[in-house]
Amino acid sequence: MATVEPKALYKVDINTPQTTYFTVAINTSGFLDTETVNGGRVSPCVATDFATRPTTLAQSLLVSRGALRFKMMMESIGIRSNFQYHNIVTTYASDEGDSPITALEFGLVFDTPNFIPTTGTAIDGSSATTTRAGFIKDKIGEALNTTRTENMSVYDPTGTGNPQQLRTIAVTAGPVLTASIGEIVEAITVTEVTAFAPNTSNQLPTDNSLTYSAE
Repeated sequence: MATVEPKALYKVDINTPQTTYFTVAINTSGFLDTETVNGGRVSPCVATDFATRPTTLAQSLLVSRGALRFKMMMESIGIRSNFQYHNIVTTYASDEGDSPITALEFGLVFDTPNFIPTTGTAIDGSSATTTRAGFIKDKIGEALNTTRTENMSVYDPTGTGNPQQLRTIAVTAGPVLTASIGEIVEAITVTEVTAFAPNTSNQLPTDNSLTYSAE
């Protein structure tokens, strides 16, 4: 048996970097949704994405914290390698801005997967990381267990004079749980889609993944 690559007609470049695809699923139903810095969602959606926008500024801030946490996750994931995210699916009880998100799913395509470490420890110290998927899960967990404050454009349903009722507010997003870090880890599932990557021998790089320690 032999594998023949279509290099002549379709210009397949065997030097093209091997990309790797991961799916991410986060069960957010157990995270806090109180009107505090720890409450709020984990979602790229903003107030104007909903059919019915948030009815109070406090509820709108929960939405904004969710968008900030999503940004924090993306920054944390990309610390070692460039990537693109795809196929984002958000699950809410209803299409209302006051409704909490119960699940977030998306895909990640990494340009240089061999830059992703395979060793480390989960944020709660419960398990050792042995795979790239484990590293990504760790970085997501870190983002959801930290605190950051940023100025954001927030929808204010009580505002006047601005057609979109937007205000610049310093938004603080804290850990999504305060009692059990382990439940944050348990809510995250990351899976490598091995069939997505090139599978001919001359397209598969040597595993040069880095040793990972908390950053």
